[in-house]
Amino acid sequence: MAALRLGMRAQDIPAMRARIQTSISRSFSTSPCSGAGMSTRAAYNRGPNSSNSSPSPSLQQKIRQQSQSNLTSAAVSMLFPGTFVRPPKLPWRKPSAMFQYSRAITKSWATGIFTNMMYAFASKPTFFTRAMWKSKSSQALLTAKALHRSMAEALAAGNKAAINRVCVIKLATPLCATIDARPRWRRYGWELVKYNAKPRILCERISPMLDDTNAPLVRQMVVSISSRQRRVEYDDSPQGRGRVVPKSEKVADLVENIVITTTVNRQTWQQDEWRVFGTLNPTSLKNLEQEKQLLAALEAEDLEKHKIL
Repeated sequence: MAALRLGMRAQDIPAMRARIQTSISRSFSTSPCSGAGMSTRAAYNRGPNSSNSSPSPSLQQKIRQQSQSNLTSAAVSMLFPGTFVRPPKLPWRKPSAMFQYSRAITKSWATGIFTNMMYAFASKPTFFTRAMWKSKSSQALLTAKALHRSMAEALAAGNKAAINRVCVIKLATPLCATIDARPRWRRYGWELVKYNAKPRILCERISPMLDDTNAPLVRQMVVSISSRQRRVEYDDSPQGRGRVVPKSEKVADLVENIVITTTVNRQTWQQDEWRVFGTLNPTSLKNLEQEKQLLAALEAEDLEKHKIL
């Protein structure tokens, strides 16, 4: 599948630091067709004409409510820092590396369970009533399989409407550009031959979008999908008459770590539609160490910024 590979983990510390700072500030882009959105949290907190005068509290509230209403799963454009993708093979013969991976796996698993329990409890109207929100991870796993297949079929068929329906805007834009750049008479076919293993959840996160109790929650899940896929090209030119391009048919066994994302309304606890965010490579020990150092530095800066003199 010609899915877009996202380079979420930068190789150098300055670039990674800038990425995590952007993530920590929780900056989101919005769809051009979803109304008046926002580009950053500060932008809508300031409101219009912020350089000249400060808007009234009532106007700020209206701007904030309007901006929040446009924040859907399609607009999510950041990956949670600390997202861990387990490698397919662990270094069993290296005790030090195995210890680091074991700690990361345990931390990722415990964080997913704890946050789900925390928000389920927060959704209870009263202490003795049932929670309004449930994670339903097994259903999300089935949805990830369906989205993975739908995205691949839409990309092969050149169906940009379907791409925009199943992907976040940040992923749909380059995929649609890839479709537009194809040769005029070339047509592509894609088929999922079989699953080589059962898809499994590698990482799950849920966290607030913004520093506002009324803002939606963002939920992300990394699902490993191992499959055999067939890809072929057809020549639809007058000379080709729809025949298969010689040597274009390829069958490959792939393991893809697909990231799906959605939003949860904290007033109704209703979840938006899942969308494909992209794919991730397995997390290396170097990635783990870089993220650990950078997150520690950002936390130290945040504490210093809010330090009471």
